[in-house]
Amino acid sequence: MNILVLFPILMGAGLGMQTAVNAKLRTFVESPYLASAISFTIGTIFLCLITLISGSDLLVTASVFRDNPAWIWIGGLLGTIGLTINLLLFSKLGGIQAAVLPIFGQIIMGVVIDQFGLFNAPQSILTVKRGLGLMLVVIGVFVTIGMMKRNKLVKKPREQQLLPWQIIGVAGGMLTALQAAINGQLGTVLGSPIQAAAISFTIGAIVLIIVSIITKADFNKIQSTIKNSKDSWWIWIGGFLGSIYVFGMAWLVPKIGTGQVVVMALFGQLLFSALVENFGLFRSIKIPINSSKVMGLVIMLTGVLIVHFL
Repeated sequence: MNILVLFPILMGAGLGMQTAVNAKLRTFVESPYLASAISFTIGTIFLCLITLISGSDLLVTASVFRDNPAWIWIGGLLGTIGLTINLLLFSKLGGIQAAVLPIFGQIIMGVVIDQFGLFNAPQSILTVKRGLGLMLVVIGVFVTIGMMKRNKLVKKPREQQLLPWQIIGVAGGMLTALQAAINGQLGTVLGSPIQAAAISFTIGAIVLIIVSIITKADFNKIQSTIKNSKDSWWIWIGGFLGSIYVFGMAWLVPKIGTGQVVVMALFGQLLFSALVENFGLFRSIKIPINSSKVMGLVIMLTGVLIVHFL
C-alpha cells in the first residue's frame, strides 16, 4: 500500500475540522468573510514561517514569472472564489445542496484534469473500474448527507429559479479542484510545495480582506474576539488546518493526480464532519451518527479503494 494514500484522507479530516472551527469564529466576528480573512491570514503567516525555516525564499525570481504561464499564479484566487460561492450557497439553497453540489464539481473536474493531464498534472485515464469507484463515491455522498430520503428529493416550486445557483455551486467545486491542480504545478515550478502554498494563501488572504472591506465587516470585532475567546482558543487554528490542506494538495497532486487526491480528501472531510456532529466537537450542535451516514461512508470508502487501487 502506498502510504501517500493516507495523507489526503488526513487532509480532508483537517478540512472538516476547519469548517467547524471557522463556523465558531464566525459567531464571534459576525461576518463570514472576515472569519475567512482571519483564517487565511493566520494560515499565510504560518506558511511563510515554515517556508523560511525550510530554507526556501519567499520571493520569486523574475525568470519564474517570465518562463511560466500566468495561470500558475491564480490558485489562491480560485480558492477564495470557491469559498465565497460556498458561503453564498447556504442561504440560497440550504445546507444539503450547499454541501453536495461543490462536491460534485470537485469530482467532475478532478476526473477531467486527470483524464487529459491538464495543468501538467499526471494523466490517469478513466477506466471502467475507476468509473465504478467514482459512481460509488457519488452514491455514498448522497447517502451520507441524507439526499436519498424521499422528502429530500421533493421538487420545490422555485426549482427553476434556483437552477442558476445550483450551476454556480457545481462551478465552485470545480474551481476548488482547479486550485489543487494549479498549486501542484506551482509547487513543481518553484521546487517547493510549501512556498507554493504560502503564495496561494497570501493571494487568498489579500482577496478576502478586500471583500471584507467591501462588505463593511467590523474589523473591531477581532480585538473583542481576542478578549472574549480565552475559553475557545481553538477558534484560531482554522488557518493552520487550511494551510496544511493547501500544502498537501500542492505536494501530492504531482505525485498521484488531482482526481485521486480530491476524492480521498472528500472522504476524510465527510468522515470527520460526521464525527464532529456525533460528539458535538468544537461546541457544535450534537447530531448522532445514524445508520444512513454509516452506510454512506462505507460506500464512499469502497469507491475510494476502487479508484486508488484498481
